[in-house]
Amino acid sequence: MSSRKTDFDNIRIVLVEPKVPGNVGAAARAIKNMGLSRLVLVNPWFYDHPQARYMAHGSEDILERAEVFSSLDEAVGSSVLVVGATQRQRHNVPFMNPRQAAGEILESARSGPVSILFGREDRGLLNDELNCCQILVTIPSSKAQPSLNLSQAVMVMVYELFTANASPGGGKPKDYAPAEALATMYDHLRESLTRLGMRQWNDGDNYLKSLRRVFSRTRLESRDVATIHKLCGEIDKYVFRVRDDLEKEQER
Repeated sequence: MSSRKTDFDNIRIVLVEPKVPGNVGAAARAIKNMGLSRLVLVNPWFYDHPQARYMAHGSEDILERAEVFSSLDEAVGSSVLVVGATQRQRHNVPFMNPRQAAGEILESARSGPVSILFGREDRGLLNDELNCCQILVTIPSSKAQPSLNLSQAVMVMVYELFTANASPGGGKPKDYAPAEALATMYDHLRESLTRLGMRQWNDGDNYLKSLRRVFSRTRLESRDVATIHKLCGEIDKYVFRVRDDLEKEQER
C-alpha cells in the first residue's frame, strides 16, 4: 500500500485537551491543506464552537468528523505508533525533528493507525502522556521564542508528512504492535520480574523505565511482543514451581 490516500487515512492528529477553539479550527484547516483527514480531540471543554468553525474556513468537514475521547488511552489504544510533539527531551525515547520523523510515521501508517499527539497550549503534553510515545518530535525554533502556537506546530508536522509522502514507498508492511499491546507487555514484565524478586529502586519504576528505553531503540512487532510474553510466562512458571517445592519441603 503505497498510495497517499491509504497512508494518510491511517494518520491521526490528536489534540490533547485543547484550550482555544480557534486553534482547533486552524489545525483542522492545516490537516486538510496537507491532504490528511483525521482529527482526534481528547477531553476538549467545547464542541462545535463557532470560533473553531470560523478558523477552519473550508475545512469544517474535518471538525464534523473529528473523533472525541475522554482519555488518551482510549484515543491511542489501537495505534501501532504514537508520536508526541514536545520541546522537552527525554533520555528514554528517540527524539527527532519533523522531517526525520515523517519517514517513520509513513512507514508505520502502512501497517496500521498512527497517532501524533499535540499537547495543551499552556502546558504541552504531561509526563504520563509522553510515556505513551515511541517517538518524540521537536520543531527547531529560536531560543528567544521556542514555543509554537498549537496550529502552527500541526502545520509544520503535516507539511513534512505531505512532502515525504510524495516519494514512492515500497516493501511489505510490518506488523507493528499497537500501543495497547505494548502497555500489556510492560505490565506483564513488571508482574513477572516482581514475582522473581526484582525490586524497584530510587523513584519507583526506574528499572521499567530502563527496559522501556531498551525496547524503544527499535520498533517492536507483534511477534516480538509475543516473545516477551512467552519469556515472562517461563519466568512465572519457574517462580511458581520453586514456590511449590518450598511449600512441599516445609510440609515434610
